[in-house]
Amino acid sequence: MVDAKVGTLEVPEAPQLEYYKVPIDLYRDGDQLDADLYIYYQGHYIAYKSKGAPWNSGTDERKLQETGVSDLYIKCESRRDHHRFLEVKLERLLDRSNVPLAKKAQVLYEIADPVLSTVYSTPESAENIASAAGYVKNCIKYLNERGSLPELIELSAKTLTEHTHALHVSTYSIALAKKAGFQSYEEVFAMGMGALLHDIGKSKIDQKILNKPAELDDDEWQTVRQHPKLGEEILERRQLVPVLSRRVVYEHHERVNGKGYPRGIKGIHVFSRIVGMADCFNALTSERTYSKAMTPFDALKYMITSMKYEFDETLLASFIEMLSK
Repeated sequence: MVDAKVGTLEVPEAPQLEYYKVPIDLYRDGDQLDADLYIYYQGHYIAYKSKGAPWNSGTDERKLQETGVSDLYIKCESRRDHHRFLEVKLERLLDRSNVPLAKKAQVLYEIADPVLSTVYSTPESAENIASAAGYVKNCIKYLNERGSLPELIELSAKTLTEHTHALHVSTYSIALAKKAGFQSYEEVFAMGMGALLHDIGKSKIDQKILNKPAELDDDEWQTVRQHPKLGEEILERRQLVPVLSRRVVYEHHERVNGKGYPRGIKGIHVFSRIVGMADCFNALTSERTYSKAMTPFDALKYMITSMKYEFDETLLASFIEMLSK
């Protein structure tokens, strides 16, 4: 007689799905939806449109406007799935010649916060770094279109966040590198990645210091000045981040006259000079808790007069010419 052990069939649990925001402008007239769409209305998520249904720009956008809804939502198993969804949708949108540049710029801008907030909050995650890499590739794709930079400059007048600042620094840097004659995709990508992650070291600094509404004292300032080194240390352990990207992160506050930080060196990489310039310009032209935004003209004038010896003279001239078109 053979004993038989009777077991029970284990049914795997259904994956836990969460709601994630997607920009309305991701969808164009006639698109067949590749996910169920939801709206958030009066404290509840409500099914709006089913996967496979066509998107009607006129009807759908009017309905959403009438109900005061400005965002759509999809269900995903993880933030990485959400980021991948946004990355693929954005890439397809950028490939479409019938979509106005202003719309493409708006979507690129809106996607910055959900993607980069996760990257900056958990920079040790390989998945988050992969999301950043995908975003940089889409920035490069966007900037391949003639006349694309002015559309993003228009958006820079909006309230600055850590993440939209990273977007603008990356796009300004990519555009200037191309203007300066750098054609290698690998090099431009590495610089763009460094630009996007240039302030990643601030994730290791007390938020009370970073968000202080008044001027920092000497000790606080010394702490903040360590963020380039902290950023390089974070990214050193990430295989997806090129060595050149890490150098850009470490050197973006160094200056050609040797009066930058954290090391006060002169021999900095040309991409570090580009990113440092873009970082400074976007900071000057954005509203901050402790200072008002300058106009682009006033910011460039200030950089030419008060910061003349901090930047590469040839690159600064090219930067001004690029922004004046």
